[in-house]
Amino acid sequence: MADDAASPEPTPEREPEVERRASGSWLQTNRSLALSLGCVALCGIIGLDLYVMVKSDAKRGAFAAASASAVALDPRPPAAPAPLSTASAGVSEAGNDPGVVMDYESDDGEPRPSKPAAPKHFDTVQHAAVDSCTTASVDGLSRQIIAQARCIKPNAFVPLPSRPNLVIASQVFPYLELEARDHLLKAIDARPKQKMTINSALRTVAQQYLVWRWSATKRCGVPLATPPGRSNHEVGVALDIAEAATWRPALEAQDFKWLGASDRVHFDYKSSSSAGRVATDVLAFQKLWNRNHRTDKIAEDGRYSPATEQRLKQAPADGFAIGPSCKPGSK
Repeated sequence: MADDAASPEPTPEREPEVERRASGSWLQTNRSLALSLGCVALCGIIGLDLYVMVKSDAKRGAFAAASASAVALDPRPPAAPAPLSTASAGVSEAGNDPGVVMDYESDDGEPRPSKPAAPKHFDTVQHAAVDSCTTASVDGLSRQIIAQARCIKPNAFVPLPSRPNLVIASQVFPYLELEARDHLLKAIDARPKQKMTINSALRTVAQQYLVWRWSATKRCGVPLATPPGRSNHEVGVALDIAEAATWRPALEAQDFKWLGASDRVHFDYKSSSSAGRVATDVLAFQKLWNRNHRTDKIAEDGRYSPATEQRLKQAPADGFAIGPSCKPGSK
């Protein structure tokens, strides 16, 4: 009985303690394996991400290369960006039409657009007459004609000096016959606080041909124009002035005649008429043509004949290859 009483009985807490010890022993034993498995899983995830990224970059590179190759092989120019609306650009729709003249055009004047037109090349005077609406399209040839005319007769085309109250439009060649120029300056200097705007002065035979054709074909807003070789603008005695009514008394005091309501901006010095007068600009053109066409010469008489008109239509709008010369007897 004593032995039975002395034998200890197992307590209920001993089995969980053994289990905890066994579990802790397993974790300690397999910690390295768990860490290894975790590292492998993490490396796998990273590797998969890298694979996906490389694959995506490769696809994008291939697409870009294909696009560049397609652009290189496509002969068509790239599409231009959409233009700004005329409202946002500050340009009127009418100003984009070369056939629309935005301001008053006299019977014998120069059509001027509302904004400077983009430069355009015309191979001949005839093409400029058909496709342009500005005498600037024959600017190169006109400059040669003026230079040659000044060689022939220096006082025919004399430059206008600047004055504080004188404004000359950009398309104007500021030349007049000597006596007409001197009397115009007297009128201008007599009213130093009054502005004068000249919209047309000297006009070459090439320019006159354009406005004459525009008038005949009802283009460019020119209702009426004198035929080439007969305009007082060509001989340097005519002016178109914006403030005609204001300047009329001063100009008439200097022997300029107002042409009247039919051409309210136009003044002629001394009531001059070009009828029967040899036009220096026509003679200058004839000399330039003959200098450049040894086998197709025309008479150098200053008369605007059918033969002269035919050559004028064929003349290069930008000017001849051989330009003006002041040497005596130059051909």
